[in-house]
Amino acid sequence: MGKLNIVSGNIFDYLDNKDLIVNSNNKYMICGSGVCGAIYKKANKELLEDYCKKNYKEDMKVNEVRFSPGFDLGIDILHIYCPKYYESNSPLLDLLNSYEKIVISAKDKGYKNIISVSIGTGVHGYKHIDIAKDIVSKLNELVNKWNINFTLVLPNEEIKKYYIESVNL
Repeated sequence: MGKLNIVSGNIFDYLDNKDLIVNSNNKYMICGSGVCGAIYKKANKELLEDYCKKNYKEDMKVNEVRFSPGFDLGIDILHIYCPKYYESNSPLLDLLNSYEKIVISAKDKGYKNIISVSIGTGVHGYKHIDIAKDIVSKLNELVNKWNINFTLVLPNEEIKKYYIESVNL
């Protein structure tokens, strides 16, 4: 049976025993801002951008998943181009579909221990307080169905509390 772990802090502090990190990428698959930029820098920006440019010729579509080596990170990267809250007709449904695509794609490739921040928050416009309950519910369903472990890393204890408390509502 899979397990959902909810933690707070720096995603790079939790990489032990993980085999896949989720990167909420931009459609061009280049070093971006926030966690995306940090993943590229930790992986070796030049190697990762070169790999993506050589292996993926077209821009990503919303909820498209692509894989790459993690180079200096030591674990592989799952890239997804997440929906933007303000561009979607069904923003929550689109975001939940992102998580489903992540887990199913990872499982299909044989990954068992996934780590991710709360995708879609930040510049994509989703608010933690609005999505926490649905994200936790969806992730619990997915980890149990597909027997994978998923670590969700949130920015701080206050935001982590939204997610933890949503389980008990």
